[in-house]
Amino acid sequence: MKLIAPDPKVRIRMPYEFTAKALLTETEKRFYDCLAKITDARCRIQVKPRLADVFQHEKTNGAFQMISQKHVDFLICRNEDWMPMLGIELDDDSHQRAERKDRDMFVNNLFASTGVPLLRLPVREYDDLEKLVTELTRAWQRRWKTLEMESTTSVCAVNLLTRQVS
Repeated sequence: MKLIAPDPKVRIRMPYEFTAKALLTETEKRFYDCLAKITDARCRIQVKPRLADVFQHEKTNGAFQMISQKHVDFLICRNEDWMPMLGIELDDDSHQRAERKDRDMFVNNLFASTGVPLLRLPVREYDDLEKLVTELTRAWQRRWKTLEMESTTSVCAVNLLTRQVS
């Protein structure tokens, strides 16, 4: 084990200047705290996960490059196996820009194509806890049903293959 931590008075020269910053904005932090209270440790809350780490993709540069530089604000996973159950995007005014709308449409389609629900939450609406709990519950149940169907399909395929081999 090796700790890389120079003396606080020493700075390593880099070709560009970098400084550490808070991972979450104030709005994202407040929403995270709200999510943490609502979920009460019944699931895992991931902050700004990169989409390439969430979704399997074809082993081609194009597929990887489409998702390697994108993230969602929050990803809710099952506790026991870290399976993604739903993504959450906090939409502020920046989501009205044309280039952002294209990116958002791509992310919407990616989540829809994989069966993982995506909750787009306008920032001004996240204080409505009752509605938030309802939508989170609905998304979780929908994903659970999708996973059950995928599991049943996999079992059927294995049974079919086993019969054909016999």
